[in-house]
Amino acid sequence: MKKYALLPLAGLALLSATFTSCKDDKKVEPDMTFDEMKVKVLADFGTTVGNPLYNDFEIKAANLKATVTTLASAATPTQAQLDAARAAWKDVRVVWEQSEGFLIGPVEDDNYDPYMDTWPTDHNAMETLLDGTDPLTADFLTGYNDPEKEAEMTLRGFHPLEYLLWGTDGNRQPNYSQREKDYMVALATDIHNNVAALKTKGATFFTAELAQPGVSGSRYTSKKDALEAIANGLIDIVSEVGEGKMVEPFGETATQADSTITESPYSHNSLIDFRNNIIGARNAYLCSYGSASGKSLSDLVKANNATLDQTIKSQFDAAINSFDGITTTFEQAVYNQRSQVQNTLSALATLKGTLEGNLVTYIQQYVKD
Repeated sequence: MKKYALLPLAGLALLSATFTSCKDDKKVEPDMTFDEMKVKVLADFGTTVGNPLYNDFEIKAANLKATVTTLASAATPTQAQLDAARAAWKDVRVVWEQSEGFLIGPVEDDNYDPYMDTWPTDHNAMETLLDGTDPLTADFLTGYNDPEKEAEMTLRGFHPLEYLLWGTDGNRQPNYSQREKDYMVALATDIHNNVAALKTKGATFFTAELAQPGVSGSRYTSKKDALEAIANGLIDIVSEVGEGKMVEPFGETATQADSTITESPYSHNSLIDFRNNIIGARNAYLCSYGSASGKSLSDLVKANNATLDQTIKSQFDAAINSFDGITTTFEQAVYNQRSQVQNTLSALATLKGTLEGNLVTYIQQYVKD
């Protein structure tokens, strides 16, 4: 996991006003010391957020595969079948994008992210594949397994399936050729296969590695190392959205904007993707998913610096709520609602600065083992 450098002055400013000394045996709650809370935060992350989300991810990926198979199996596919497949695609994207709030462990190290979510795509390359004679099966797609070959990676995962379901203009009709049907099923099957494998590996990672740093087999040498990994995961996705996903299509001016390189340009789901990224990061900070919650980084920070914890939570809310100011698709907003997009970029920059400069600093100051 990438380690972020400390900000020697600005990064300590918010902390210096409110830090107090802390010992590991300090009672931060009536029945829990700070040291006990560190252990609980790492254990609860998997049971409350990681494993439940990956379980939902697999269920929704299975539904995507089923609806796409139904669409492709029909001699004459109907609009209703196409609409069901589109809804299933959007449904699974919610969970995937929220999971990007903690791209740690096997999802990062075993390349599940590029296997499923490489973009921007080249629809001409997809059409060339469709016009060829290669067998369009899930097994064939697994041959595209080198993340360094991005052109090949874009032929696999969510976004070529998005192209087949929506077309370049978002109005694709259900008049599919047999090879298009084969490709759709192969893509949906490959996605489900990857999600199922991620779910299995994730269960081991959250239980045997993240929750047990320093134990043989864990990629984390200490609780500090594991907690920093979660914190850096938040920084990574906030940075990716605010400095990459949104900025590159946005350009410096409206004339330099390029809506064709957004994350989900065919379905116009990009804005929803971005928002769910930040919701996922907030869930990771709060150790909250669905109706469940556990001991969290938020609790750990609040134990010694309630001001910092409230600042982080408020900045998460501000960033997420800022997306409401963009009232059209992101593909249109890069041209027509640039001030609204800039407001979101500013909110994300503020959040990133606090996470990078203050949250990581806090962990390094207070977590010594």
